[in-house]
Amino acid sequence: MRFVFLTLGYTPDLDGGGYRYATEVAELLARRGHEVHALYPTPDDRLPARERRNGVELHRLARGAGGFLSRWRAANRAASERVGELLASATGPTLLFSHHAYLEPALRGGRYAAMLHGPWALEHRFSLQGQPRSWRQRLMDRLALLVMARTEYRGCAGAALLVVASEYSKAKLSEWHPGLVRDAEVIGGGADLNRFRPPSNREEIRAGWGLSDRELLFLTVRRLDPRMGLKLVVEAFVKVARRFPDGRLWLAGRGRQQAELEALIGAAGLARQVRLLGFVSEEKLAGLYAAADCVLMPSLDLEGFGLVTAEALACGTPVVASRAGANAEVLEPLSSDLLFPAGNLPALEAKLEGFMANPIRLPSRERCAAYARERFRWDRPADAVERAWERFAVRPDGGGRA
Repeated sequence: MRFVFLTLGYTPDLDGGGYRYATEVAELLARRGHEVHALYPTPDDRLPARERRNGVELHRLARGAGGFLSRWRAANRAASERVGELLASATGPTLLFSHHAYLEPALRGGRYAAMLHGPWALEHRFSLQGQPRSWRQRLMDRLALLVMARTEYRGCAGAALLVVASEYSKAKLSEWHPGLVRDAEVIGGGADLNRFRPPSNREEIRAGWGLSDRELLFLTVRRLDPRMGLKLVVEAFVKVARRFPDGRLWLAGRGRQQAELEALIGAAGLARQVRLLGFVSEEKLAGLYAAADCVLMPSLDLEGFGLVTAEALACGTPVVASRAGANAEVLEPLSSDLLFPAGNLPALEAKLEGFMANPIRLPSRERCAAYARERFRWDRPADAVERAWERFAVRPDGGGRA
């Protein structure tokens, strides 16, 4: 089978849940012996335009000049040309699979499958919260958000097949895109269970991160963005840190909220107990999950699945999450004690203090890992993409299989 993924980013070129999702499924399909291509705008012009990585042919589209709209149009012109070249060179049917509406214009009028990871415009609007913006920037923001929403609507409406990762996302379709009347298939998410698994040398790993036996580490692995609820975590940890000097909070990730979080940590006098780790490489991520005593997912809204949750649990580390988005759907079967109301500072403080005082209340590491092995395999999404090829692949002449 032959697949062409179109996405806004690809791991590890860019970090983000939707990008990791596309990468994991693409690479699993390649390991199954399929021909897989991934098209996406390059995040860095120093990267090669073409590269073969882990069995997947990467096609990085050159970044255009100017503002959002000019760069967007240039990327779609390049993507349309590349899709045409790939279809023309095919000897058999190809499934075009969109993982982000950014490149929807390149597929317009053709036959393709699409995955909605989350509402593009709403997520972007969330990311702008708290930023000083001139009237000109606010005007351009409104225009960009309108373009995002309309483009994503067309991408969902025009797809031969629409898939989502959670029941939450399926239920929210009509709210995110009023007037959109169509069904979506829920295909779940996963974790690389060969890479993310309980280590046999956890004490050694913790020592490598500079952690003593006494210290209890709370960890977040999130883009530093207002939607992720990281300010709430730091504010909740202030009270915990005063009562439990051996408590630690580490935040892994990068993003536009970094300076704000640094200022908050400094003002609270938490520099000794709270660390901003920045970007953590793929090679170190599994060890970091394993070193933590608890991973936090404090999302404020729009959590379409939460791959961090699946990966942390696969390493045996329990996850405490807000009830935002799909978090409850993913964690409730393991333990409802792991959940707190989204955005509720006293509730999160109580969770952190409770687990510091009595960590045994957390599900055991063995139970967490077993839960992940049972529920979070990439085979389910990959199987769904293979089924989509059977139904919706495009022949070399541009027609469908049917």
